[in-house]
Amino acid sequence: MSKAETTHKGRKIVWTDIGMQLLLLTIGLLISLPIIIAVLTSFKSLQDISANPTSFFPREWTLRNYQTAWNATPFGRYLINSAIQSGTIVICQVIFSIMAAFAFTFLEFPGKKILFGLMLGSLMIPFQLTFIPNFVLISEWGLANTYAGLTLPFLASAFGIFMLRQFFMSLPKELHDAARIDGASNFRFLWQVVVPLSGGAISAFGIFAFLGAWSQYLWPLVITNDSSMRTIQIGIRYFLFDQERGTDWGALMAGAVIVLLPTLVLFLIAQRQLVKGIAMSGLKG
Repeated sequence: MSKAETTHKGRKIVWTDIGMQLLLLTIGLLISLPIIIAVLTSFKSLQDISANPTSFFPREWTLRNYQTAWNATPFGRYLINSAIQSGTIVICQVIFSIMAAFAFTFLEFPGKKILFGLMLGSLMIPFQLTFIPNFVLISEWGLANTYAGLTLPFLASAFGIFMLRQFFMSLPKELHDAARIDGASNFRFLWQVVVPLSGGAISAFGIFAFLGAWSQYLWPLVITNDSSMRTIQIGIRYFLFDQERGTDWGALMAGAVIVLLPTLVLFLIAQRQLVKGIAMSGLKG
């Protein structure tokens, strides 16, 4: 192979990489376009939003929409409700998933394979199918308009059990044998050995659990009719359909940006840990 051919092929590889990067950048911009429009609209004045033709960037930057969104509804209360709901769901799902995944990986008990198969089968059952039974049960228990009612149906996650089990299976079995020889209980081995070694996978699942809990809409909408128990997503829904003020699109976009901020900040902080945890758990494509 001549030097010219090597150089030519080197250029070809470079241009292929550049083309791929441009393609990925274009796809990323298209996916992000609604979010970008929402953020820019949240800083527009009412005249900018109503103008025809409208401008992509605000002609006059203003924070009025954020003040309107925050004062029009009890946003602070909605944020607290969402934080309590999401925090409770994430903590319980992570703890229960860790313990169940450990049992399915390191312990032997009758019916282990059957139970694991049933657990996996539950992943194919959509939540809409169990929605009415959950609603009837929670209502009969008198837990509507309570934090318990908001969180009880979501305290365990079959996906989390499966994801963490996949990672736990990559840990050497000799660790468990050595711990048992040294007299360590299963509980001590789990929290002092397995959990520290599984930080990436646990963090990744925790992020998934938070995103799912924070973005819930249908269940909080049905199980709460008291304004003091609404989550932030439901608060925006009522803000949108306020008959007295009409639809203030600028304030509505400002509210959407406020809702988006926690998930965006979390992703930016933990994106490396998220990718690493997915790759290490065996869920990569």
